[in-house]
Amino acid sequence: MHIVILKAIIRKFVGKKLYITFLIIFTLNFQSYSQEMFGLTLGNYSGVNSIIANPAMMTHQHKFLDVNLVGLDVFVGNNFAYIPGSDYNMWDAVNTRQLPTYEDGSNFLYYDNEQLKVMSTSIRMLGPSAMMQLGKHAFGFSTALRVYTSGSNVPWEMPVFGYEGLRYKPLHNIQFNDHNFDFQANVWGEIGLSYAYDVFHYFDQQITVGISVKYLMGYSGGYADINNVEYMVQSDSVINITNMNAEVGFAIPVDYNNSDFPDSGPTFKGSGIGIDIGAVYVKRKNVDNKRFKRPCEQRYEDYVYRIGISILDIGRINYKNNAQMHNFNDVGVLWENYDTVSFDNINQVVSELSNLFYGDPDASLSGTSMKIGLPTALSIQADYHFKEKIFIGAYWIHPVRFNGHTMRRSAQLAIIPRYETKQLEFSLPISLYEYQYPRIGAALRINFLTVGTERLGNWIGAGNLDGMDIYFSLKFGLEKGKCRVKSNNKCYNLEYGYSDKQKLKFKKTRR
Repeated sequence: MHIVILKAIIRKFVGKKLYITFLIIFTLNFQSYSQEMFGLTLGNYSGVNSIIANPAMMTHQHKFLDVNLVGLDVFVGNNFAYIPGSDYNMWDAVNTRQLPTYEDGSNFLYYDNEQLKVMSTSIRMLGPSAMMQLGKHAFGFSTALRVYTSGSNVPWEMPVFGYEGLRYKPLHNIQFNDHNFDFQANVWGEIGLSYAYDVFHYFDQQITVGISVKYLMGYSGGYADINNVEYMVQSDSVINITNMNAEVGFAIPVDYNNSDFPDSGPTFKGSGIGIDIGAVYVKRKNVDNKRFKRPCEQRYEDYVYRIGISILDIGRINYKNNAQMHNFNDVGVLWENYDTVSFDNINQVVSELSNLFYGDPDASLSGTSMKIGLPTALSIQADYHFKEKIFIGAYWIHPVRFNGHTMRRSAQLAIIPRYETKQLEFSLPISLYEYQYPRIGAALRINFLTVGTERLGNWIGAGNLDGMDIYFSLKFGLEKGKCRVKSNNKCYNLEYGYSDKQKLKFKKTRR
C-alpha cells in the first residue's frame, strides 16, 4: 500500500512526466532478472572481469596481465508490463522506431494475473580495472558504478493501480491484506582490491582461494519494508487503510525543503565495505610447476575441469548524510480527498503522511541514518574442457538476504557451452531465471572486444518484449608464455616461457 500512496503523492508532487518515470521504475521492472554476464566472467580470457563471479579465478587465466578499459552491463525485465514481440523488439529500439500505442493510449500492455511480483534491476558500469598474476599470487584492482533496484513478494494489485490509477473501478471496495514485501533502490560506486593465492598445488591438482574488498560510496538509496498493510480503495479519492506496519528510509541528493537538485551537501550520502570471497578447485591435465624469471614466462595450465564456489556482495552501505528513516507502527487512516492534495517538497510529503497517521507531522521520523545491504548471493561455477577448443560451463547463483533492507539478487541456473581461442570466443548461455523462466543468450569476443546478451529473444522478436539485456567490455592484456628473446646468444635458454608447440619446434630445429 505504501507504493499506492507514494505513487499518488508523487503524481501530485512532481507532475506527469516524472510520475511516468517513477511508474517505469516501480512497475516495468517487476520480476526483472539481474544477469551475471556469463560471456564476460567465466571464460579463460575473462581476466580481471573474472573477479565479478569469483576472485579466486584470477590465477586460472591465459593472461598474466589484463586491463579493462571500460564496460557496461544493463539489464531490465519484468513479469507485469510487456509489448508483444510482433509489435516491437530491441532492434526497433536501437533504430529509434516509435513505440506502439494501444487502445487506452499507453505504449505497453500488462499481464492480467494475481501472481506475486519480484524485481531486481541491475546496471553495472565497469571502470578502469586491472589484474596481474605472479606465480601462485594474483592481484587485482577494480572500479565500478552500480545501480540496483529490487523488491520481493510485491502484491499483484499494486502495479495494476500504478498502471490504471486509483480510479480503476474493478479493484474498488476490495479488502486487500498484504504481508512481508519490500523495495530497495541504490546507486553507488566501488573501488576494490582483490587477491588470490594457490594454497594447494600438488601434481595435477590445485586449490586457489581469493578475496575482494571494496570501498563503497553511496550516492543515493532508499527502501520500504512493509510487514503488513490492510486497505481498501473506495473510490478515486478515498483510501481506507485499516492497519499498517512499515518502515521507510531514504537518502537522495535533493534538498528536502525546496526540491533543489543536487542539494548542497556532500556528493556521497553514505559509505561502506563490500567483500567477495571464493575458492576454486582445478583438476589439471599436466603436472607442472610455476617457476619463472619473468612474468611473461608463466605458463597457462590447461585443465580437465574446475569447480568454484563464492559468496558475493557481502556488506552494506551506511547512509548518514541527508538521510531520514520513518516508522509507521499499527496505524490506519481514512484518507479522503487525497486527489486534491499537492506538495512542493519532500519534507511536506513525509510531514503530511505523519500527520495523517499520527496527528503529528514529526511523529514518524525515527532516525537520520539508514543502512541498505548489498545483493548478497551464493554462487557455484563449474567448467569442463570437453574438447580442444570446446568448453561446457555451469553456473548457479542463489540470493542470501538478512532483512528487508537487503537488496535481492535473482536466482539463476545456467549451462554455458562455448568455443574459445585467443582471438575468438563464442558462448551460448541457456539460463533458468528464478528457477522458472528459461532464457537463451549469446556472447561474442573478438580479440579485445566482448559483446553479449542473456535475452537473445528480445532482439529477434521471439516472445513478448518485457525487458532488455546487453553487456560489453573493452580490454587488453599480455598472454602467458609469450616472451621476447632478450639475447641472440645461441646458448640462451629459449624454452622458458614458450608453449608446448613452440618448444617442440625449437627441439626439432636443434637436431
